[in-house]
Amino acid sequence: MYTGLAARLLFMYGRAWVTAGRSVNMAAAGGLVCSWGRGEDGQLGHGDAEDRPVPTVLTAAFDAPGIVSVICGADHTTAYSDDELQLYSWGWGDFGRLGHGNSSDVFNPQPIEVLQGVRITQIACADSHCLVVTAAGQVHSWGRNQNGQLGLGNTEDSLLPQKIQAFQGVCVKTIAAGAEHTAAVTEDGDLYGWGWGRYGNLGLGDRNDRSVPEKVSSVEGEKMVLVACGWRHTMTVSASGSLYTYGWSKYGQLGHGDFEDHLVPHNLEALKHVAISQISGGWRHTMALAADGKLYGWGWNKFGQVGVADNVDHCSPVQVRFPNEQKVVQVACGWRHTVALTETKNVFSWGRGTSGQLGHGEIIDRNTPKMIDALSSDGSACKQLESSKAVPMAAKVWVSPSERYAIVPDENVGNGTETHVPQSDAKRMMRV
Repeated sequence: MYTGLAARLLFMYGRAWVTAGRSVNMAAAGGLVCSWGRGEDGQLGHGDAEDRPVPTVLTAAFDAPGIVSVICGADHTTAYSDDELQLYSWGWGDFGRLGHGNSSDVFNPQPIEVLQGVRITQIACADSHCLVVTAAGQVHSWGRNQNGQLGLGNTEDSLLPQKIQAFQGVCVKTIAAGAEHTAAVTEDGDLYGWGWGRYGNLGLGDRNDRSVPEKVSSVEGEKMVLVACGWRHTMTVSASGSLYTYGWSKYGQLGHGDFEDHLVPHNLEALKHVAISQISGGWRHTMALAADGKLYGWGWNKFGQVGVADNVDHCSPVQVRFPNEQKVVQVACGWRHTVALTETKNVFSWGRGTSGQLGHGEIIDRNTPKMIDALSSDGSACKQLESSKAVPMAAKVWVSPSERYAIVPDENVGNGTETHVPQSDAKRMMRV
């Protein structure tokens, strides 16, 4: 999912996950939580607003036991402790996306008290809103809600988690969050969409917004098991492993060989003979992992985020190659970069690197996968991780609000004013 927009990783007692935010990454190993990349809003959790170009341990900032999941939003992070039954969040707090009852930024992990004691099975974080699925199949949402993406039947932001009443009597299995839209799959395999629908990214056959979850009828007869969101496109996988995509496709991110939007889920013909086991969406690119460990990418590729040794956009899937033909077990898309974990426990990253989000100790882009030595079994295997006291890098460049918030097609910007960007959003020095 566009579970954010820069990639972070979690390693825990021999198990591993990858997740995505904008330009920041996180990992955990042997009980330690690490982060790297962009840190200007406190999303790295080190108690400051500095970038880190290599994986860095949150030394004193985070000692919660039993962390089993770390999920990234664009400029904020969440983590769940199974031992404590506690969800934590930190980073940029605008619109209440941290769930603390206010809009304040937080530079160290803080508990979301409303959800204390709730057993959570999944977290989804987008640009400005978050959701969780509980063990009982209920969904709680909070944060920004200008297009109804919280599913609460209104367009008011929520500073605290609220249960989505529309799912009363429905057991939700998994959720995904895009920039301003949300999708869900139930235990029965039904697919739902709500929020901003301008490009058909809700899959409901039109371009209208929805403020409550609505079932996607066009895939009736197919039981869905996975769903993921990009910035303004959506992907879902059926029980048979078939991949469907829909929504915005200006950069070919739907993978259908063209640049046409689709208002309902459309089977991806190029991969119809490939069983898909995982999907992830970035700002404008998409990755799909096959059951045999092969990884495919397509869409926007300006910074090499598709990982196929060029910087040309691809409107059809292309296989991403790894050294020694290593098989991939997990993948996550950031806004402009991608991270993957192989079965040999090596971590690779590629794409945009100017905030150190690739984790290689440098600030350059890469269009092919490169192993993150500090986290990989063929590297130092987490034995030489930096601590929070390490000197961060501090180079800053100005990036306009249009880089932070995507300009959608056919929206004109004149007189130097980017009117599509909410005034409260255009506020900080940015790194691309």
